[in-house]
Amino acid sequence: MRIRILGGWEVEHDGRAVEIVGDRQRALLFRLALDPHTHVPYRAIAEDLWPDDLPENPRASLQSLVSRLRSQLPTDVVASTPGGYRLELPREAVDAVRFQDLVAAAVASSDAADSARLASQALELWRGSPWTPDPCYDWLERDLARDLGDARERAERPRTASAVPSPLTDIVGRTSELEQIDQQLGLSRLVTILGPGGAGKTRLALEAGRKRGSAIVVELAPAGPDEVPQAVLGAIGRGLRGTQPESPSASTATVTDRIIDALGGRELLLVLDNCEHVIDTAAALAQELLAGEPRLRILATSREPLGIPGEAFVPLGPLGDADAERLFADRVRAARGHAPTDEESEAAARIRNRLDGLPLALELAAAKARTLTLDELAVGLDDRFALLSGGVRTALPRHQTLRALVDWSWSLLTDAERELLQVVSIYPAGVAVGDATEVAAAHDIPRATFDGLVDKSLLYRADGRYRTLETIREYGLERLGESGELGRRRREQADWLAVAVTRADARLRGPEVQSAIYWLDSEDDNIAALLRFAIGSGLNEQAVRIVASSVWYWIIRDRNEDALGWMALVGPLADGVEGDAGLIVRAARSMLRAFGGTGEPSAAIDASSIQEEMEGIAALAAVSGNDVLQVLPPLMAAFSQWIVAGGEPMSMVLPKDDAGQLRPWPRAMLSAMRAALAHNAGELAELDASSRLAIELFSDIGDQWGLALAWQMRSQWLAFTGSLDEALDFADRSTEALRAITSSRDLQQQQGLAVMLLFSLGREAEARSRAASLIAEAEAAGSSTAMVLALVCSAQLELARHNREAAAGHLDRALAAAGDWDTPPPQMTAILEGVHARVELAFHRVVEALEPLARAATVAASSSDNPIMASIAIVIGELSLAVGDPAGALESLALARALRGGADLSDPFERDLEAAIQAAPPRSEERDGAAARAAEEAERMRQILRR
Repeated sequence: MRIRILGGWEVEHDGRAVEIVGDRQRALLFRLALDPHTHVPYRAIAEDLWPDDLPENPRASLQSLVSRLRSQLPTDVVASTPGGYRLELPREAVDAVRFQDLVAAAVASSDAADSARLASQALELWRGSPWTPDPCYDWLERDLARDLGDARERAERPRTASAVPSPLTDIVGRTSELEQIDQQLGLSRLVTILGPGGAGKTRLALEAGRKRGSAIVVELAPAGPDEVPQAVLGAIGRGLRGTQPESPSASTATVTDRIIDALGGRELLLVLDNCEHVIDTAAALAQELLAGEPRLRILATSREPLGIPGEAFVPLGPLGDADAERLFADRVRAARGHAPTDEESEAAARIRNRLDGLPLALELAAAKARTLTLDELAVGLDDRFALLSGGVRTALPRHQTLRALVDWSWSLLTDAERELLQVVSIYPAGVAVGDATEVAAAHDIPRATFDGLVDKSLLYRADGRYRTLETIREYGLERLGESGELGRRRREQADWLAVAVTRADARLRGPEVQSAIYWLDSEDDNIAALLRFAIGSGLNEQAVRIVASSVWYWIIRDRNEDALGWMALVGPLADGVEGDAGLIVRAARSMLRAFGGTGEPSAAIDASSIQEEMEGIAALAAVSGNDVLQVLPPLMAAFSQWIVAGGEPMSMVLPKDDAGQLRPWPRAMLSAMRAALAHNAGELAELDASSRLAIELFSDIGDQWGLALAWQMRSQWLAFTGSLDEALDFADRSTEALRAITSSRDLQQQQGLAVMLLFSLGREAEARSRAASLIAEAEAAGSSTAMVLALVCSAQLELARHNREAAAGHLDRALAAAGDWDTPPPQMTAILEGVHARVELAFHRVVEALEPLARAATVAASSSDNPIMASIAIVIGELSLAVGDPAGALESLALARALRGGADLSDPFERDLEAAIQAAPPRSEERDGAAARAAEEAERMRQILRR
């Protein structure tokens, strides 16, 4: 909270004005503000508030007034003290008090430059004569007028010239870093700006120096270790111009003594720029100077800390997106006369991102805009070190090209640091801090080297990982290639990742599933980069082990495209790999072949050979102790029967473990699978028994994902049988368990069930709120599939509420979002088209409903998903009713119940259809031609679903 008195009365809290109602309340706050954070006695406050007419009981009157004031202010701002009150604000929060403090400090300072600086700061606060609530405060006006004169007198005195070069260009961004420097210099006498080469450390230090009253810059880039003290002495001599005192013992004094003599006790900021290559000498000198000059402050720039007591830091990384955009646009404008156009915005963004937002790299790239288009520049960054050369002629040599910039950092590294920098370059996602010890051991490099590279600004820690900028990573890859060590380092990486991914995979099937998924998500780019290298590089066994250990992760995360892509590339390598990993990959590839998921022509897939292959894999898997492999024998037996008998995969029957030979997790997973197949087939007794068993087993194991799957199946059974409250409880449990594990699409499906359950329970407001949340979550996830599901859910809800306009609005958005789909699952297409038809029927547009409903029936039938087919059968029943065919509607209702295994007591559309059939008049024989054709079309759709 801040209070302003100078030039008018203002109270501000969290950036917003606070209106104090009541003259007495304002007067009370004003009086307390004159002595912030200080006990003010009752008597003194009362006399100032009521100078001419003190109340009979001033303490009681004051207590009442304080109570009314507190109600208008943040909590605890006005504190009670023994015998009075205190305003809990620092002195700098009241402008008049801060003004007087600065003037007093300026008057007390013996350094003219320091005095002028403080006086100028005070004058920046002066907005005009003070506001007072009563003429009795005329003494305040006199005091402030005197202070104003003192401030003006001292601010006008000549200040010591600052030896800071004037900038040729404005600094872009870095506002928060400048504020941090100012804060740190207020607390510490040595502050070091740390950052990688090209981040703008020098530019920032110069800007900070210009803001100080007196500063001298020492450029250490050209200096060697033995030349640092002399460079500092020379800069001070130039900066103070003739004010340097000559020591009487100059001939025998050390250079450090001469520097201290030259400083002469002044309050001064000494900027030591580019310390990294002379770090030991610069650190020793800084420590001596600070010990000998108590009014000296030092601002250093370096790629690593000076490492002396009391050192504070200001880390400097890449520019933020907005500042990087502005800098690049400014420099492109300078190079060619105009900023990037709208058509070039995408190329400009690619350039900024690939150059990590580093100011120097952006400036080098922008300079190329004189001769290259931005698209050509973006493409040329594939060889960035060749492209970004020929910078500013007057710059330091290491700032003239991107390669020279990184070469300078490379030259300052130890052998171990160079090795690690090369190693980290093959980890595009960086290295988790928790894995650093193992990674270092895998590559035979000391663990402490990670922290050494952090100190030298070539690695940084973010989100629990050691990371490096893309430019540094590209440089490391180039050096690694030149060294001939790339193959060896990749083999070491492959060996470690194979072990680490296998370990994470085992954790997926227990209570640590969330942390395992987080680790696998974080390592995704590292794994992909390694697999791309491994294929064709002789690392077959490691690649197969990694893919085998990723299968369950891909299933849980709904990463079907990754599974198909890597299985196609790595699957053929599994034939030569023994053990569980080879077996898992061969089994997965065999099942994908059966579904046509390997990209082979259907004519080339022989059912008998696949069956034989599956039976062989199942026999080997049966004797394995691997949990995933133990699922394979019954699963592949079911697949084999399906291949021989034909039909649809969802009609498979999984054999049961009647002998109880399976371990708990395979038994639990197979139970969940049986429950899912039973739900699809309308076998309610099996759905009941299998979901119960799966819940029991997964609860004992602690597998959160498996338990969520079992809860989902249990919810379906409970909803179907009319136990809606319990069904909602299980649906919500499943959603919460899945939230941190699976894809947004899976969550949408589960939460869609909960929305309709809430509606059926009569809790419409909650249902609508949840439906709206689903849309917001889908928007945040950026998933078109999740968005379609969320909008379809909302449309279904509004249709159930008979709000056709709202339903149509959701449908329009869903159809638009579905335009981004590539190959959606047939179930999703069927649901969307079914809702489309239902909306058309709600508006009595029978003809318009026929086409989407026909598509829905055809796609639903192809999915062999009985619940989906049943839901489309209900829409067909609604069509039949709309054209005066209650008998057809009854057939549709019977078909839906046959597909589901009975009446679904949770489906509001089924309930509405049944009620409408009972209330409908007998079939009219006098239907027009359009109605007759629609009735015939409905029958054709029913036949499609019966197949």
